[in-house]
Amino acid sequence: MTFEALSQHLDAFLALKAARARRNPYFEGDQRRRLRYEGGLLRSFLSRWQQHGCPWPIRADFAMEWVMEDSSIGKPYRDEHRLLAVRAFLLQVRTFEGRTGVPQIQFCKRFKRRTPYIFSDQEIQRIMKAEVRKQTPFRAATVRTIIGLLASTGIRIGEALRLSVADVRLEATPPHLYIHDTKFGKSRNVVLHPSTTANLQHYRHEREVSLRGHHAEPFFTNTLCRPLIYNPLRHTFRQLLKQVGIVPSAHQRRPTLHSFRHTFAVKRLTLWQREGIDIRQQLPRLSVYLGHYGPESTYWYLSATPELLQDASTLSDPEQMRTGGRR
Repeated sequence: MTFEALSQHLDAFLALKAARARRNPYFEGDQRRRLRYEGGLLRSFLSRWQQHGCPWPIRADFAMEWVMEDSSIGKPYRDEHRLLAVRAFLLQVRTFEGRTGVPQIQFCKRFKRRTPYIFSDQEIQRIMKAEVRKQTPFRAATVRTIIGLLASTGIRIGEALRLSVADVRLEATPPHLYIHDTKFGKSRNVVLHPSTTANLQHYRHEREVSLRGHHAEPFFTNTLCRPLIYNPLRHTFRQLLKQVGIVPSAHQRRPTLHSFRHTFAVKRLTLWQREGIDIRQQLPRLSVYLGHYGPESTYWYLSATPELLQDASTLSDPEQMRTGGRR
């Protein structure tokens, strides 16, 4: 393996990370800086490898020596960042060069995931009725429509922001959203409740009036016909939460736009439980609707409320109750 060949592997690795990051609705200033930081770390590793004569195959202990180089007790996360960056890169290299050594994770998980925030029906109503301050009427209508859509369908906020006009199929039978190329590379149809369909039709009319005949590809847009940016929307949502007095308990995560996804899943599972429907049989259908890779990704929601714990305790496989990341 030459320095030029490994440099090409690194360029391909960084390009792949950048392409995946840009598909994320949260990809803004902080994420760009993070990508540049990781790229700088890996180029530093590449330079050290060249300075030592390009030893091949790369050994795991060689990578750990670079991780610990100039380590300082005053920067506790510096070594972890370096290890995670070089480990991810070497894992990709090993898919092409099987002899590549990969250092093991040396750091324990620091945080235990807290219970996600589940909105009550009353809280959702208060949010929807709250005044969206310092915003134009069309912007306020857009914010309320997005919140209502998240609460009624459980789709991800990124999926909502990426909807195009063609993806919102309100005249179809049944009316539905077409969610394409989302997390896990899955595409799916999300069937809409009649009340959700009516609200989207009303918003579409307001959208046409506000845009004054101009064409905008995104369904949720601003008056300049551009797609919405996540961070300003998140800021507006936090203001609404503060305005209506919604705060988490000591052991809950802070409510976010993603909390509506948890709320939707938990309410659906709770409704099935109260109707005497076997949750285990329905869970695969809910997984498809939510766009999960499989039912195991949906089991996290079973432990989100005390009501569901009773039914969850009857599941045969305790490992399926393990917690996960953002779904």
